[in-house]
Amino acid sequence: MKVSFVKAPIGGIIGLEMITFVEPLGLECVAGGLELHGHRCQIVDLRIDGLKKGLAKVREFEPDIIGLQCNFTTERYRTCRLARQLKRELPEALMVVGGHDTSRDPQWFLKPEFDILAIGDGEEVMPGLVDAYEKHGDLKAVPGLVLNNTSSPVHTGPAPARRNIDELPFPARHLIEDYAHEYYINFRRPLALMETARGCPFKCNFCSVWKFHESTFREKSPARVIKELEQIKAPNIFITDDIFWMNVNRGRELAEAIKASGIRKHYTIQTRSDIICKFPDLIEQWKDCGRMTVFLGLEKIDNKGLEFVNKKNSVENNDRAIKILQDLGIGYTPNFIVDPDWDREDFHKLKRWIDRTGAYNSGFSVLTPLPGTDLWDDTKEDLTTHDWELFDIAHAVLPTKLPLEEFYQEYAGLWQHALDTRYKIEGRLKCYVGLFAAIATRKVTFGAMVKGMRLGISNALSKPESFLRAHRSSSTRLAEYSDIITPTQDVA
Repeated sequence: MKVSFVKAPIGGIIGLEMITFVEPLGLECVAGGLELHGHRCQIVDLRIDGLKKGLAKVREFEPDIIGLQCNFTTERYRTCRLARQLKRELPEALMVVGGHDTSRDPQWFLKPEFDILAIGDGEEVMPGLVDAYEKHGDLKAVPGLVLNNTSSPVHTGPAPARRNIDELPFPARHLIEDYAHEYYINFRRPLALMETARGCPFKCNFCSVWKFHESTFREKSPARVIKELEQIKAPNIFITDDIFWMNVNRGRELAEAIKASGIRKHYTIQTRSDIICKFPDLIEQWKDCGRMTVFLGLEKIDNKGLEFVNKKNSVENNDRAIKILQDLGIGYTPNFIVDPDWDREDFHKLKRWIDRTGAYNSGFSVLTPLPGTDLWDDTKEDLTTHDWELFDIAHAVLPTKLPLEEFYQEYAGLWQHALDTRYKIEGRLKCYVGLFAAIATRKVTFGAMVKGMRLGISNALSKPESFLRAHRSSSTRLAEYSDIITPTQDVA
């Protein structure tokens, strides 16, 4: 069978798609599995092609099945609108929607434009679906589906979860070759994504990853990771593991394997501060693997705040981890969660932390209850909006203690303070010289630099109006999507 995977057009207001623009790795992984079953696949990224060109590619391919991915809550309206358009143009194609957001809140996606919802790991669900559909088999016998093209929605039961993820198919990276040079993180491009583990054993209340994977943690062997690395051409790799170095012994083995392979990349990884504090020698070992940037979800600057989000960590670990990375000369990006209930003093405390640590690369997210999280269950009755475009972790969707205008003045002030601290520590001239040196050595492209400066911290995130504008336009946006905001049925 022929399967088109289509990524919805770019959208959102400021948050998730602003500084990082990444490949649809999940679609590549699912396509890799389907190709092993003898099916033909296509990936169309409308964020790059644009709607007209992208739809033409889909029509020319003449798919039997169309798969859409909705990973983030902010993508809901765009995904639905795209499904309706594809339904009109290719009415005979089976319309399937999957992705993290779909799996965590399937009830919302029970809309007429979707024939089937894929729930769980796509590599486990889609081969059974496509094989059965090709043979005109009983789709009710395929686990991991919600059948929405019947008289009432039917859940076919939970999808299996492969324990040994070394057995998962390799991503079909050849399907995105035409797009590969467009993906980036900050000023580094081209960028590839790579997954070396799935799941998380921790239970932060703002995160649904641990619920999606039912608190399991599964990892690929160093040998499998090296095989995937050998297939990646991009010099920059974002490792998608929620907690890298969770298994310290594997982390050591993987570092040795990468060093022995001679593959040197710039790795961006995500990990916890307590791991860095316990095993600083492991972090130093990874310096031999290439350049590295560490993303640290510090979340809060006091232990009471960490307890509120169920982080199971301490501010002492956070401070010490920053110092370790600074001493090792490793790039790092701490991220903090700004609570809508903060007053001015809370914002000032965070600024003082930046002054004390010199952590000018800090980022700031607004506490956002996303469907499928414990935080959602606890606060959904308090939401001030159901405009999903605002759920980008850069806008307040819960009541703020300060008037909204003042809240965003303080929030934007955090971004500006971080930028000012960087100029104070490094010097404005040094920052620009370093950037243009990166362009000269082709570590970043001029286009990426221009895009980053146009969309970046100095222009958007440090201005309160950037955030307030989205709230003012919310009623217009909701009116535009009113045909999508409809009551849903219950799943049988």
